[in-house]
Amino acid sequence: MIDNKNLLKILRTELRKMSDRKRLKFLTYKKDRSITVEKTGDSFEVIENGYRKIAWHNLTEAEVLKQIKKVQKIEFPRSNKLYLVRN
Repeated sequence: MIDNKNLLKILRTELRKMSDRKRLKFLTYKKDRSITVEKTGDSFEVIENGYRKIAWHNLTEAEVLKQIKKVQKIEFPRSNKLYLVRN
């Protein structure tokens, strides 16, 4: 479990360490909402699954961080702790 306020800091370090076809999944305590980040070659893919179901493709590392910052407020507005799953 990680703190929601540390999500971007943890994501920034994890993105640099990720190899191809690896995933990071952030889930709420009830596991009904999630954000998935997957590395596909040189780019990343962000999948929002919860309040909205949207996917963004061919994002750079900076674009992923910017998008996650927006999505974090929508999907995890009152969450203090999140699950982090590495695949």
